[in-house]
Amino acid sequence: MLPRRSEITSEKPASSVRQAAAEFVRGTTFGWGRRELASWLVCHYSPCLVSDAAANASAQRACAATLSAASAHLDDERVEQLILDARCSVLRLLSDLAWASRTASLARDAIGSGYVIEMREPLGQPSWAPVGRNRMRLADRVGSLFIADALNNPRDYRSVTLCRYCGELGFSAKTNHPSWCERALRVA
Repeated sequence: MLPRRSEITSEKPASSVRQAAAEFVRGTTFGWGRRELASWLVCHYSPCLVSDAAANASAQRACAATLSAASAHLDDERVEQLILDARCSVLRLLSDLAWASRTASLARDAIGSGYVIEMREPLGQPSWAPVGRNRMRLADRVGSLFIADALNNPRDYRSVTLCRYCGELGFSAKTNHPSWCERALRVA
């Protein structure tokens, strides 16, 4: 009997990788501070990683503590600017992922940097997973999630939309707006 995929790769399904990346975009739509960033890093980003830090809970906490300590040396304005810069970079990345040639180039760069790795199952298709590394820029952390997901689900990235009201991402024209979103009210 073959082990289940998660037992082989320690990888979360692509949907959890996408959800973590989309949560960054959605959350930063209204502005984040130090606390929201730390929460996202621990609760959304870290569980998606395939690395020593993801495999070992204490190493995962240490990684989050290191990131938190690094941001503690920055004032609130610098943390906000760091988050805004990462958001802008990620939104540019999303527009680039719509093009197969750009995706291939971005993937080569991410794989070469060790931010995304190939996972192999016996007798299975290869899949891609994000890797957390020390001293990665925030934009590269979020970008590695989107790149891994785009490599696993390339068709979904042909038409990515962003709602300017709620920050919800739509992949291949499928957007689930929250009930309070003005866009959702107009469409209904």
